[in-house]
Formats: sequence, C-alpha cells, structure tokens
Amino acid sequence: NLMNTEYQKVFVRGECVNFSPTIINKFLESSEEPQPDLEVTDRDVCKEITTNQVKVWPKKKKKISAGKLSVKYAILNKIGAVNWVPIKHTSDIATGLGRFIFTVGTKTKFDFGTYIFEQTVKHAKSLAVKMSIAFPSLLCSIILDQHPSIRTVSDVPKKRESPLTLHYKLFGEHHVPDIVGTSSKSGPAP
Repeated sequence: NLMNTEYQKVFVRGECVNFSPTIINKFLESSEEPQPDLEVTDRDVCKEITTNQVKVWPKKKKKISAGKLSVKYAILNKIGAVNWVPIKHTSDIATGLGRFIFTVGTKTKFDFGTYIFEQTVKHAKSLAVKMSIAFPSLLCSIILDQHPSIRTVSDVPKKRESPLTLHYKLFGEHHVPDIVGTSSKSGPAP
C-alpha cells in the first residue's frame, strides 16, 4: 500500500530499516535516473551468454547447461550462485539468472535497485520452505549501514560455506573463449 507510512520499511530486531529501490541504488552507487526495462529476448540472451553455441533457450528443461556458457558468463554464473542468488548447483542456468548475468556482462543500463527490491519482496511473499534469500550480503550491508549497532553478541561473522572457486577446466576447451563475438556485424577487410 503506497499510502501506508510503513511502505518500504522493514523492522529488524526492533529497528526500522528503510528499504526501497532508491535506497538500494544509492547503496550500490548506481544511477538514480530512471532506467529503461530490459528489452531483450531469451533468444538474444542465450546467444550472447553461450557465444552462439545455443541459439534458442530450451523450452523443455528451461535451463542451459553451464558447460555451454562462455568463460566470462561461466564466471558470472559462479559469482551469481555464491553471492546474488545462493544455490548449491551451478551445472545449469535458469532464465532469471541468465538474464541477470547477461545484464551484468553486457553492462546494459538497468535498474538494479528495482530488480533486487522485487526479488526480495517475491521471497517475502513466498511460502517455499527452502528458498535461498537473494542478495544476502547486500541486504545485510544495507541493514548494517543504517543500524550498525543492530548486531548482538551472538552474531558471529562466519566463513561462507561455498567459497568462489574456479576449476581449471573452465579455461579448457569445454567453454567457449570470449574472443568470439556474437555480433553479426563484420568489420572492414584487412
């Protein structure tokens, strides 16, 4: 309810935390100017992140094998699985994360604040029992930025269960090198 005084506020341990797309964008030092919606097809995302190996997003599984990703997007997928949308498996990639790493990888102008806010609200409304919180480090940082004294004695920083590691096979022949472009434009002849 936009008219509610508690709109875009979250209560954490008795403290009111302001939480909105604007707050997120300020925290990320992103542009506060309105950004256009991401207007790209799943087909375009698929072609970009796989360097044209996969031309159409699979309809049946709705996921692409991570082995088809270019090195750049395979690394972004690993970062995403550890930091953005924590998941235990990185062997395949769904359209949501695929579109997100496409946006990051192509440096497309995008309203990250709104995206992160909507993902957080979606999680809050979910009845799923085992659903990882999206962007956990960012959410924690926003809370601590506004209320540094919110920590209690029992809050102990702990090492992440799944550190970001890159296997040597990632740089082998299985993944497509990023020097291959997906653009159909050709340059001048040498």
